[in-house]
This record gives sequence, structure tokens and C-alpha cells, in this order.
Amino acid sequence: MLPILDDRLLSAASMVRHGSRFADIGSDHAYLPIYLTLIGKVECALASDINKGPVAAAVENIEQYGVTSKVKAILSDGLCGARDFYPEDIAILGMGGELIVSIIDKAEWVKNKNIRLILQPMTHAHTLTKYLLDNGFSIVDEKICATSSTRSDRIYRVICAEYLGNTETWSDAENLVGKINIERAKSGDKLTKKYIQHTIDVYNVRINGKAQAGSDATYEINIVKELEGIL
Repeated sequence: MLPILDDRLLSAASMVRHGSRFADIGSDHAYLPIYLTLIGKVECALASDINKGPVAAAVENIEQYGVTSKVKAILSDGLCGARDFYPEDIAILGMGGELIVSIIDKAEWVKNKNIRLILQPMTHAHTLTKYLLDNGFSIVDEKICATSSTRSDRIYRVICAEYLGNTETWSDAENLVGKINIERAKSGDKLTKKYIQHTIDVYNVRINGKAQAGSDATYEINIVKELEGIL
């Protein structure tokens, strides 16, 4: 039996390379490492979290699914405890983009051409994207995915990055939604277009708020124009 993953975690799982050593930072219940181990996609896995409760839940799940020989759970702040595990693919999911930047920035060792980062920012995706591009990481793949719950439907952007040592400069709109996603939207991908429309709606709210406050909204207006041009 496999743990049930939502589309957000399945999208991240699809970016993990076969046979890699995998680390999930902020793993919570360790469902992603357990899943990847059970389907034989990873050699071994690390589930890391900063809080004792999620680590205890991860340990319990690892035992329940019978993968104690391949999956380890540790209490650790960000990537601090992961280095000695020598991970090749690292997932940091479900956190704010600025927090993900902080975690990566404190771990210089991830600037390694053999390491892949799989990231899912809940907020500030543009800040994360710009940081990656400014610091030698290349975005090699992206996905837009959606999850549903009794409360609401959510759309997420998952980013796959590798360190190549070259810097890039993208436009503000490209940083927000991703160059690869923009190309998918132009090809008619409905979910990606929905994500872009949602981003436009968010920025239109900001434009209206600034207009009411008498503030300059040129930055937001330019982003909306660029995104509308894509749709």
C-alpha cells in the first residue's frame, strides 16, 4: 500500500531522479519520501523537519510502511542536518518563497551541479525565482498543479532547479509564473492559464488598492499587461 499524495506532492515526485538520494526538508509526515521509496524511485530518503511533532509522526509512518531501512527522519533546521546524508535531490515544499530562499542561502553546499532542488513556494514565487537565477541556478522544469479540499481549491507552482553557475535575468512576470509555464500557457494548457489569470486577479486587486490610496501602481500595471499578453 502506498501513501496517498495530492497533485502537489505527485508533481514534486515526478521531478525526482531515479536512483537518487532524496531529502525532503519540512517533510511533515514523510509521505513523499515513503512514497518514492516504495515505488523504487529513490535509493534512500531523509525526512527532515524543524518541529518535534512532525518528526514523531514521520517516524511512526516510516515504521508503519516498513521502510525503516531506507528512510530516516531527523529533527533539523532547514538543510542544516541534511549535508551528511549527501542528498542528490532535495525537496522544499509548502513554505513561503522567502523562507525557502533563506534555507538555500544558508547551505552553500547545494551549489553543486549534481544536486537538484525541487521547490514549491506558497508565496513570493517571484522572490524565489529571482534568487535562484541571480545565484547560478537554472530552472530546468516547472509544473502548475491544483489541489481541492472542502475549504477551497488551490493552484501551486512547483520549480525544479539545478546549479549551473550561470546567472539569468527574467522579467517580473516571468519571475512570477515561470518561463516554462508561460510557454505551456501559450500552447493552450488550461491549468497554467488559470494560474496566470489568478495572478492577474491578485495584481488587479493591488492596483485598485494603490489607486484608492493615491499610490503609484506602475509596477503592478506592467506585470498585468505582460501576463494579459500571454493569455
